[in-house]
Amino acid sequence: MELLAAGRDADVFALDDDRVLRRYRNGRPAGDDAALLTAVVDAGFPAPAVLGVDGAGIVLERLAGPTLGEALFAGGYDVTEAGTLLASLHDRLHAVPWEGGTLLHLDLHPFNVILSTRGPVVIDWTDARPGPAGLDVAATALIFALAALEPGAATVGEASVDAVAPLARDLLAAFVAATGPEYRDHLDGAVALRRANPAMTRAEIGRLDEAAELAAAAGVPPA
Repeated sequence: MELLAAGRDADVFALDDDRVLRRYRNGRPAGDDAALLTAVVDAGFPAPAVLGVDGAGIVLERLAGPTLGEALFAGGYDVTEAGTLLASLHDRLHAVPWEGGTLLHLDLHPFNVILSTRGPVVIDWTDARPGPAGLDVAATALIFALAALEPGAATVGEASVDAVAPLARDLLAAFVAATGPEYRDHLDGAVALRRANPAMTRAEIGRLDEAAELAAAAGVPPA
């Protein structure tokens, strides 16, 4: 099978022109995640359709199009528009009726949004769970702040990109402007989630407190 993408805890393989297999590396069963994703799709939120479950893997519809992150780095998407789009996806998700409260994605960033032929589609629902909407927004703001503190170049597709930090700062500002300040009350919770995430590197964990300060200051006029 052709490897299409490698995330922090799962790999995505092409099965054919219409299907992909998302498989967890640690072998954990994917049934619960598949059921959650099916419910998300049934509720009308833009997410990939589940076509089957194979142990630690979920068979999903194959989506054509770049990620929002790829489009940003390629110059095909405006930062302000991207921040507004991410804010609107949060709003749409948090409005979905969900047993147990408000459904959160908790990893909603540009590389988890595919600009498909049917519109933006949110992928990678591994961390999804109910909770306060502000925590979801804070998690995205913290992701941008961590990227803004990234000391070196990152790889996007097959290219090395040294503009990650300034772009992430611009995205943080645009996203916060589109969401409002309520997320700041949930930054400690977002930091705790990231600190407990086994996919985080030691260097990333070491930057969490500074990233939280940066996320908290976003959108605040200088004194």
